Amino acid sequence: MTNTNIQILQFGTGNFLRAFFGSMVQDLNENGNNLNICIIQSTSSNSLQQLAAQDYKYNLLVAGFKDGQKIEQIREITCVKDGIRLPDEEEKFLNFAASSQLKWIISNVTEAGMVMKEEGPFEKFAESFAGRLTQWLYKRFQTIPQSETVVLPCELLPDNGKLLRNFILAHSINWNLSSEFLLWIEEKVLFLNSLVDRIVPGFPSHLDLKLKESDPFLVQAEPYALWAIEGPESVCSHLPFLSSDSEVILAGDISGFALRKVRILNASHTAMTGHGLLLGIQTVGEWINSSDREKFLLDIIDNEIIPTINLDRDELKKYANDVLDRFRNPFVSHKLSDISLNSIAKLKSRLLPIFMDYKVLIGYYPPNLSLCLISMLLFYLRTPEKIRDEQEIKLWFKNVSKSQSEIDVLKTALATWLDLEWNSSFENAFNKVRQ
Repeated sequence: MTNTNIQILQFGTGNFLRAFFGSMVQDLNENGNNLNICIIQSTSSNSLQQLAAQDYKYNLLVAGFKDGQKIEQIREITCVKDGIRLPDEEEKFLNFAASSQLKWIISNVTEAGMVMKEEGPFEKFAESFAGRLTQWLYKRFQTIPQSETVVLPCELLPDNGKLLRNFILAHSINWNLSSEFLLWIEEKVLFLNSLVDRIVPGFPSHLDLKLKESDPFLVQAEPYALWAIEGPESVCSHLPFLSSDSEVILAGDISGFALRKVRILNASHTAMTGHGLLLGIQTVGEWINSSDREKFLLDIIDNEIIPTINLDRDELKKYANDVLDRFRNPFVSHKLSDISLNSIAKLKSRLLPIFMDYKVLIGYYPPNLSLCLISMLLFYLRTPEKIRDEQEIKLWFKNVSKSQSEIDVLKTALATWLDLEWNSSFENAFNKVRQ
């Protein structure tokens, strides 16, 4: 039976949305709202079942510094009220389409999940996130066409709302769905680009907290939290989240926020991950706690990343300094292995655009970022058992021919997964890594 007191469907049960979006909805409810979340799990883990066993309640630890003040706060998050496991509970998922109470779709299926995939016939439940959402929206169109739906993707991709909308329109056309449905999407479904910014290291295994024993879903986050949503002032009435205690802003253009965040914070995370894992380093804190590595990262940001961003340089430097402070947060143990999840997709979305823009400016690929990219691929080649990526990618690196030289395999990996040709920047990087 459909839970009629659900207003939000949240695709993604991971640490990030629980610490980021869950805390915002909790803020609203503690100020008199009544917004409840149903979370949707599309992976094979049993985490949803475990979370259901504790009535979907969990605790959030916010620890770090804000405006120079030390913050250590634990709060219970109680706004999640239901869960769906896909594809097992297809019927329950589609039944929510007929609920007039439900208005918002939130997603964080990662860069690897926000893709266009060829699907089977419309009658068969889709495998991809975009395909499933298309089927859900069509059911809504058939049952309650007067209801509006607001879709807010949180994946770290440029124009993520527009991208998802285009995927759904493409699926609709591929399935020969009616022109009336396409018109309804234009009129009744609001897709908004958004940018999320918060470091969420996950379960605080390194901290001495009694709560860890009773709540396996305890999640830690830094105090900083920004959600930038793109749209005109007229959509304010569709966004109660703007009243959250976190920094949730509505702007006509969020491309500047998105570009600086993905290129400075996320690209730095991905860069240090390949570099660090290859050296046996476990966390961001351990990585940054070295004057040589910190200088290396500053050089990357100042000389390889910021020149590719056409925004005020002083503002970018200030943001970069804030990011470094966030990396140094002594309360946070952000595992590089967690950041390495779906690294091939992250290399494509976070590093490759910097490579291309830098080459246009300078004439060759950025040397330090090239070293980091080569390090990540070498980590995949040398320790395939530690890869946290799509099954196809894991199998490729596991089964790649060991009879070839490492440099030849690297060349094939670059061409196969990143569509890059071997060049002097990669040659120099490889030689440095080998030293």
